[in-house]
Amino acid sequence: MFFHKVVKFYMVEEEITSVEEYLQIIRENKEKNLSRGNQEDFLFRGQKIDHPLIPKIARLKPRGDLLAIEQKLLQEFKRTSPLLINDQHPMDDWDYLTLGQHFGLPTRLLDWSNNPLAALWFAIWNDEILEGEQTPYAVVWIMMAEVHDFELSIGEVHPFAVQETKIFRPRIIKQRINNQSAVFSIQSSDEIKEKCRLNETDSFHKKLIKIKIPADKFADIRTDLNTLGVNAYTIFPELSGLCSYLQWRYFQ
Repeated sequence: MFFHKVVKFYMVEEEITSVEEYLQIIRENKEKNLSRGNQEDFLFRGQKIDHPLIPKIARLKPRGDLLAIEQKLLQEFKRTSPLLINDQHPMDDWDYLTLGQHFGLPTRLLDWSNNPLAALWFAIWNDEILEGEQTPYAVVWIMMAEVHDFELSIGEVHPFAVQETKIFRPRIIKQRINNQSAVFSIQSSDEIKEKCRLNETDSFHKKLIKIKIPADKFADIRTDLNTLGVNAYTIFPELSGLCSYLQWRYFQ
């Protein structure tokens, strides 16, 4: 059985005030990785709040055994959702977890993107502060993944049988998955039970960079992202995304 022990470390952090600075950090680290022979894609995760990298299901307090609850969640989601997700045609539990993750179901997945601008938008898309969660900055995590991190055959392994943290690219069963260039990391059952923070594991902490974006730069960066074609409607190609975009465009 594989398990990532938690280690104490100094997290690499950078602060940016513009899209240009953000892209420059990505460019510099991409060049370093290429010089070491790592040609894998970087992954990006935008967070409005500086939370550690823990899947939603491990952040909640279950009413019973966590892994048993996880099984029931998936069973009930599959039983009760057919009329709601008929157009997506899910084929297996990887598809069901992908859909559940996108609509707020607690899962062992963490959202990432191959698109650095999409991740930046998720971090700074509005100025609202969650009660009790105020921080003076948002965060984008950059993961400098390596080839073995993607070594997972989802056709042969059930999501709950994964033995160590891996990365997988979901089937494009919903348009927003495509628009967001969605990718997921998935943790093992042992890691979930231990509430293991991905950014504090011996296998991943050296592959991560935390980018901080000061709150007073959000508005300017949103404007620049829109100029680059990244806004609520391109990220969420549905009526809710369109309405959010129109509100941002025409109101202060």
